[in-house]
Amino acid sequence: MEVKKKIQSLYDIIDTKFFEHFKFHIRDTSFRKIIDYMHEPKDAASLAITRILFGIAMLFDIPDERGGAAMVERWGNPNTCHFPLLSFIRAVPMPHMAFVFAGLWCGALGIALGYKFRLSSIMFTVCFWYLLLIEKSYWNNHSYLFGLIGLLLTFTQANCCWSLDAYFDRSQAKQTVPYWNYFILKYQFFILYFMAGLKKGTAEWLTGYSVLNLSEHWVFAPFKLFLTVPQTDYLIVHWFVFAFDLTVAIWMMWARTRHVAMLFCALFHLMNSRLFRIGMFPWVCLATMPLFYPFDWPKVVACYLREMYYLTKRKFCEFTNLIRSGKTACKNTGKENIKKTDKLENEDVKVKACVNNEPYKEDSSEDLDDSPCAVTNDNSDHANDITQGTTNTEEVDDSKKKLTCILISIYVLTQAFLPFSHFITKGFNNWTNGLYGYSWDMMVHTWDVHSVVVKVVDNERKSEFYVDPYHFTPNERWTRHGDMFYQYARCLKENMIKESTRHNKFYDSRKYLSENISIYVDVWCSLNGRFTQRMFDPKVDLLTVSWSPFAPISFLMPLLDEALDWRGRLLQLRENINTWNNYSDVIFIADFPGYEYEKYIPTELRNVTLTVLDGLVVYEPELSPHQIGKSYQLRTGEAINIQSGIFQKVLNIGKKPAFYMYTFFNSTELNNGSVKPPVPKLPIWQELRRRLNNMALFAKNIITSLFQLFFNMSKCQQP
Repeated sequence: MEVKKKIQSLYDIIDTKFFEHFKFHIRDTSFRKIIDYMHEPKDAASLAITRILFGIAMLFDIPDERGGAAMVERWGNPNTCHFPLLSFIRAVPMPHMAFVFAGLWCGALGIALGYKFRLSSIMFTVCFWYLLLIEKSYWNNHSYLFGLIGLLLTFTQANCCWSLDAYFDRSQAKQTVPYWNYFILKYQFFILYFMAGLKKGTAEWLTGYSVLNLSEHWVFAPFKLFLTVPQTDYLIVHWFVFAFDLTVAIWMMWARTRHVAMLFCALFHLMNSRLFRIGMFPWVCLATMPLFYPFDWPKVVACYLREMYYLTKRKFCEFTNLIRSGKTACKNTGKENIKKTDKLENEDVKVKACVNNEPYKEDSSEDLDDSPCAVTNDNSDHANDITQGTTNTEEVDDSKKKLTCILISIYVLTQAFLPFSHFITKGFNNWTNGLYGYSWDMMVHTWDVHSVVVKVVDNERKSEFYVDPYHFTPNERWTRHGDMFYQYARCLKENMIKESTRHNKFYDSRKYLSENISIYVDVWCSLNGRFTQRMFDPKVDLLTVSWSPFAPISFLMPLLDEALDWRGRLLQLRENINTWNNYSDVIFIADFPGYEYEKYIPTELRNVTLTVLDGLVVYEPELSPHQIGKSYQLRTGEAINIQSGIFQKVLNIGKKPAFYMYTFFNSTELNNGSVKPPVPKLPIWQELRRRLNNMALFAKNIITSLFQLFFNMSKCQQP
């Protein structure tokens, strides 16, 4: 009985809160109630502010993070390898790409101004998603979020208030919008925060290995007054951020905790803007935070400021009257002064009515019969026609409302499902799940790429050579994703054959590169502070493998979880080695049985030592005319000094993975002895100058490309 009473009491409390928010009880929930609730009119002011701030943020994002200022470098070289998400959607060449960026920027401007809003939103959304689909190597959670916001704004009535559309066309001006305009945006940001926290609920994050030494940044200085750097990394960066992301949206929706949650959320995004190079993402989040406040908050703030203005003005008038002498002050009193006083009093009444959200009514002596709203009953048939027309309109509107709620439900379920859809899109999985972008796994994984080796073998001519892995690629993102590996190999083959044909066409035919080639890529990287290991099988010819978005990557090497027990020892070893001198360092390597690690040791590295931590390996230095070929077998705990300036191989001849490390110090840094200039903590003016320079360069690229297109068209039209 006691348990039943407690459950009933808890249910009553929840039901009361439910009724306060939704205006109906839990037991009365129905699709009809939900439709009425989603279409309940709400003040449009907050939505208008969100539209304006998002549009302004995108105006700065397009030249910078979208690459508008670097469009010539990104899209001007036809040999650059691009990585489209869908193979049948390809990039248009320059200077035609300038039209895409121009349409994107004009769309963002139209969103900010609220001018031709529907057309501007569609143009922005189409151009934005086109850029994402033709180059996924620049795709991340933030760009995905911007594309979603642009898509959602397209269907809202965000231009009905404080927009050029409402100014030029009074029929579009409205004081309210249906609640679903707010709901869909608030839900999207709830998913952003909640999923980001849910994705951090892993052993990697909660044990403190996902982000190492981040608290050394100056923004964590207040925490380091009572915590050490490791404690700050573990308690603040990992555990506090996990709890914050998981619950902050809930605290912002609750009136009692909203102000405190907003303060923490603002500080969180401001810190992120200093810690990471993530473009306009923190500022877009800051701009959309007020969505969780009451819908009319901009008008309340405006009314409050107006009240403060009139009160200040009145106090100033009273003060100036007091300092005047008797008769001089009285000369200006009378009807004019009385009118001013009455005007101020009327303004006070208006402001108070505005702040209290009450209608202000002035006295009116107009006759009711003269009112344009007066209705006569002289024509009953006409009245019946109006009633019938209204009924038909209501039926159409009700159908639209139902369709709107169904589409919103589909979007809600889709966004809740996509972050966990990696069991379907297996081809985009590697050591982590999914194509990085729509999963909200922000900062969950830290990658440290050690080396990338690309070897090309001409099978017909029995020759091999190495290629710069970044010569044809826009960035290094492709080195960590199997789907981009597959695309890179085919693009590299096409470019090499094209260049070989062009350069050697009129010279020596023996230097031709045959089409019967093989491409092998060996990538060494570390995930979340683990051993550095190879990610993809370097023995697999990438031109012969198959890839499907729905099948696991066949050439992906497994993550060596056998090394998890070493993580604590690795941190201790690194700290100990770094104390040798200011230029000492260490690299931890793990390799599979039967594989060899070949590496060139630069001459600037001195006192290089290979130490086997666990396993059985063979070390082979490079052969030279003055040195007889030797090999050295090393077991657990054994070490050997290595000569700089030569190639060397380490072969794992054991039956289990081998773990070893290289210790060294960099003589270049020691000899230079240069002191780096201090980096400003808040380079606000430098960042603003950079963004303005990018904006100017973006405008120059657009104008130049349009002139080039116009010149080419004029040239083609000449007889």
